[in-house]
Amino acid sequence: MKSGAGHWRDRWNDLPGCMRRFATHVGPTGAHVLLLGETGSGKGYLARILHDMSPRAGRPLVAQNCGVFTESLAESKLFGHVKGAFTGATDSRGGLVEAAAGGTLFLDELGALPPLVQPMLLTFLETGEFSRMGSTSVRKADVRVISATNRNLGAAIEERRFREDVVARLSPRYVVPPLRTRRGEIGGIIRRFLREAGEETDIEWKVTETAAARLRNHDWPGNIRELLSVLAYGKLFAKSGFIHLRLVEEAFRNQRIGAKRSGDCETPGYSKPTSGDEKRRELAVALEATNGNKTEAARLLGVHRTTVHRWLKQFRGTDDGG
Repeated sequence: MKSGAGHWRDRWNDLPGCMRRFATHVGPTGAHVLLLGETGSGKGYLARILHDMSPRAGRPLVAQNCGVFTESLAESKLFGHVKGAFTGATDSRGGLVEAAAGGTLFLDELGALPPLVQPMLLTFLETGEFSRMGSTSVRKADVRVISATNRNLGAAIEERRFREDVVARLSPRYVVPPLRTRRGEIGGIIRRFLREAGEETDIEWKVTETAAARLRNHDWPGNIRELLSVLAYGKLFAKSGFIHLRLVEEAFRNQRIGAKRSGDCETPGYSKPTSGDEKRRELAVALEATNGNKTEAARLLGVHRTTVHRWLKQFRGTDDGG
């Protein structure tokens, strides 16, 4: 996870007011933080903002997904190990805590942290002290811990799968709102994506009006991560730098794993809508956006003008000219 002072400023104005207030008050402090919220809602990005707003901005920001930890390797990964600590430990190595010294350690999916390691994390949160696996020597590290999870930690505590005292040490806590409640942020995310895509490819990327409207009105169950995935799909198959409605709809269908039979594969950028109702809606939106201009509607939809005429005949029973 990269960091750097000032990195957060480009996106600051697009954040909802509640998130800006939290970051303003908590970012400059050294407090350990717990971020809660749905998958893909931006918890990792908020962690980066908190780091970049702090005096630690020039120091490392080390990120780790706890969901990939195994019970046996979690301790070594976090706190390091000495030679001979376990089979295959041929030398001594530091862990993530030492790598983040002076900076911030971001523990994503904290709810998946193995129970064996939770007391060790508690000790570190309380004292800044730890020991490498296989050693009794006590070390210290100045590290701010920012954690995140989409799991119900309250239920995990009741079921004795997670320690309540660890959660108590991670304060303040903040629930990152889902993207569907932050629709004003969608436009800014799209603009940043297009700008960054242009910097990478030297192409002036654009999202058509109909595609942008579709993106703004989607419920985004996958949150920001899903939005970026849809935009990336559009960029991959777009022609002449235009991400149009057809590509957006294809991206949505592409994410519905298992929705199609294996024999239903279509060429990206050229697949037709899966239902007449979907096709009719796309056509109506495109014609409304172009004041009935079929040539422009065809460009927005990524099809030939004759295709628009054919669809009009299909849905209206006649081609009304134009």
